[in-house]
Amino acid sequence: MVNRVFLVEDFVYRVEREGYSPSEEEIRAIGEILGQPTRKLNVVLDRYWYVFTRNIEKKCSSIGNKSICIYTWRTNVPFKVYPLALHAFGTIILFEGDKPVTVLAYPFNKPLSYAKSPGISESELRGRVPREVTVRIDGWHLTLYYNPIIDKWVFATRHVLHNMYYVRGKLVEEPLDTIANPYVEIADVKARETGLYSVVEKFRGWTFTFILEGPEPAITKPPYPVGADPGLFKLYLTMARDPEGRLYTWSEAQRLLGYEIPRLIEPREVRELYREIRERLDVRSYIAYFDSGDPENPILVELESDHYADAMSVKYLNDAKSVALLTVEGFAERLVEILREDQVSAVKDISSRVQELLEVIRKGLSQRLVEDVSRIIVNVARDHGVKGLYYEEVFKSLKEGNFKRVVKKVLGLLLENRSILPAETLQLVNNFLESLKKNLHEA
Repeated sequence: MVNRVFLVEDFVYRVEREGYSPSEEEIRAIGEILGQPTRKLNVVLDRYWYVFTRNIEKKCSSIGNKSICIYTWRTNVPFKVYPLALHAFGTIILFEGDKPVTVLAYPFNKPLSYAKSPGISESELRGRVPREVTVRIDGWHLTLYYNPIIDKWVFATRHVLHNMYYVRGKLVEEPLDTIANPYVEIADVKARETGLYSVVEKFRGWTFTFILEGPEPAITKPPYPVGADPGLFKLYLTMARDPEGRLYTWSEAQRLLGYEIPRLIEPREVRELYREIRERLDVRSYIAYFDSGDPENPILVELESDHYADAMSVKYLNDAKSVALLTVEGFAERLVEILREDQVSAVKDISSRVQELLEVIRKGLSQRLVEDVSRIIVNVARDHGVKGLYYEEVFKSLKEGNFKRVVKKVLGLLLENRSILPAETLQLVNNFLESLKKNLHEA
């Protein structure tokens, strides 16, 4: 097993606490893991303190002189790709005093975003066929591992241990033998109901990862499910890692535990999968597993939908701005198919006005100079309280023929934080549309 977080923690402990003198080759290897290849020990140590104070968050809980610490990328820091970062995805390490002793939990490596993350470019992967592909369940990542301090199998989330949770942005820590995290509480109930703990008992030293699906998708950022009915949640097995570090695929993990996994997608060339997922409204992304020649570090790639977030914002948050954005992109009819009955009428009304607005601007451009249409749009928007729309950007987009971008910008500002349900929202769009039509006609 070569968990990179443990390798670095162990290296720094031996150097700073035990007086270990590493070779230049070992220094360079640790530097590469930290994203800064060098043969200078002081540079590696400086880089360590930078990474573990700026990029990686470490949260620990102790009993006596023993503690367990979980490592994750800081949520308010843009993700950067280097070897250690890919393992800082919920790794849990056992310490005795300040000495790292062993890895307790070693979840799957962080999936990288296709066509967006370094090393995951379309040119490099688009023709490859992954070994397995699943839909991403839009829930909460959970790691199941055996904890020797409390002598039981227990879940952790990606960011905190089972006895930790946040209140108004502040971390609260309960005793280590207490399950206090609301997501872990629900997963614990589901595990007991399904007999999961009995099944995993023979797998001590392994790490299993799960996704907890709730009644509302995680992307909409619902509050902690305090006191929630566990029956409204479902637990899915994702991957497994054995004590030697090998990462198993979804179907391999299912064969080990007999537990339900996310729906598998037929493996095809990545470019075809990406073309398909980008237009889906009902699935957040596909996750693809590529063999890399290193069973501990396969290439995990996330292929993301361009429109799922907006679709869920409409379905669960009644967001009018998202209705407008999806309509401009031509997804109005497909959006209606995934909504509740009580939302359909309001969404159809707003969508029809947005489509009419597109046609009004298209017609206006065929009859007027781009300069005139740009000026009218900006003036009408200003009259309706829209701030942050400027003539230069409108003119540039219209001159390029991209009037959809203009409509998205205008309606995004006009409908920011507005619900589809109040009649005032539709009236707001109507008023803007009629005013624009009048001004274009009179110009």
